[in-house]
Amino acid sequence: MKVPSDLLALLRELVPEPVEIIGGGVEGQSTVRFLLGAGYERLTLRDRNPDVPVPGGCDRRTGEGYLLDLPMKGTLIRSAGIRPDLGAFVDFRNQGGRVLSQLHIYLALAQGVRGQRVAGITGTFGKGTITTLISRMLQEAGIAHLVGGNIGTPMLDLLCGPDIPEIALLELSSFQLCDLGVPEGFTSLPRQAFVPRVGVSNRVTIEHLDWHKDQIEYWDAKARLCEDQGDDDHAIFLSQDPGSVFVGMAGSAIEHPIGLRGQFEPKTDVVLDEHGEVALRRDRMRVPGAFQLSNAALAWAAAKTLGADDKSCQVAAESFEGLPHRLQFAGEHGNVRYYNDSYATRPEATLAAVEALSGAPLALILGGSDKGIDFSELAEGLRASPHLRHVCLIGATAARLREAIQAAGAPPFALVDHPHLPEAFADARSAVSAGGAVLMSPACASFGLFKNYKERGEAFLELVASL
Repeated sequence: MKVPSDLLALLRELVPEPVEIIGGGVEGQSTVRFLLGAGYERLTLRDRNPDVPVPGGCDRRTGEGYLLDLPMKGTLIRSAGIRPDLGAFVDFRNQGGRVLSQLHIYLALAQGVRGQRVAGITGTFGKGTITTLISRMLQEAGIAHLVGGNIGTPMLDLLCGPDIPEIALLELSSFQLCDLGVPEGFTSLPRQAFVPRVGVSNRVTIEHLDWHKDQIEYWDAKARLCEDQGDDDHAIFLSQDPGSVFVGMAGSAIEHPIGLRGQFEPKTDVVLDEHGEVALRRDRMRVPGAFQLSNAALAWAAAKTLGADDKSCQVAAESFEGLPHRLQFAGEHGNVRYYNDSYATRPEATLAAVEALSGAPLALILGGSDKGIDFSELAEGLRASPHLRHVCLIGATAARLREAIQAAGAPPFALVDHPHLPEAFADARSAVSAGGAVLMSPACASFGLFKNYKERGEAFLELVASL
């Protein structure tokens, strides 16, 4: 990887040597490659995993003591899954060192040097879908752009291509956003250079409480997306979601509230534009569900801010087939349709999927690993879904889900426990007649029965394919 020469001066100022890269996963490996390509010689990759690969030209410190003996100056670059307030990091700052992330470096070089317009997309739900929708809309409009962050290519890799377009889309998690802002002691760029010029926030509820201290810290991390935006930046958010509003109104950007009295108004079956005219219809979308109309409305507003025209946005939204494992149509057999929603690891996502398939009798596969999530609202929502006929419970949460659903009395649908997914799948498909649907939307993480949501989704797809 060869870093373009126009980036080197600012990079050296922002990231002085020696450099400690904390975390050797995909992002950490990308950071090492980038700095080696920029001519850095004093690099150390640190990771608890003793088997982490280390590129040539980079030192290593692995095992339980991987954070010991940090230098007293230079730069520490954390990977997204590592909290920025670890004691070793605080000590490093206090001694005059600089703590950064890939996002700091990318924004400084892309916006501060190249003048690129970066759009950052976050939210508890739908970040990848909205990012992909914006990309499809820009493609339809013939607008060149890059896509990276949590989706696809690591950010720093985007800076090393032969052609760098003027727009980049970054899907950003709370882990990446939590310490966003001007790095300590760095004054060569204004604060706006260290925040996406376009911020897009979908719904923000509660997530990652095994990493964040509480909901307040989680919301504050999300709000860093827009906190340092200026008067000529843009914040796009859902006007009816408190968390999304909290993020979008954190700074002083031009506000684009999506919803009631806003630029677009997602309803149950249509999206109205700012003139009250119908912009999108639910029955013309390939991905079912009212939530997809909301996703498309956010993406449409962002794409227009980035230069796309209305027709391109509409065509892209209506032709979008969705992302794998996100209410993915898996096939049809015996006039029964099958949907893989393995990415739904939160109750809110499962309820949205159940609502999306409200036009036919439904059998639901529910459950997974237990992170202590409150299932009371999920239980109420399922009990209030008249098209839901059969629920199959799997995983460590099966007992708690059953207890929550039965708390208000006998449920209006069958409720059956199964040890594994294949048994649940067989029961679900036998429970609905022609014209019905089978949905796997677990509302829980996958650990225990599966390595991750992707493996769980692939197992479901294989079961459908076997029909």
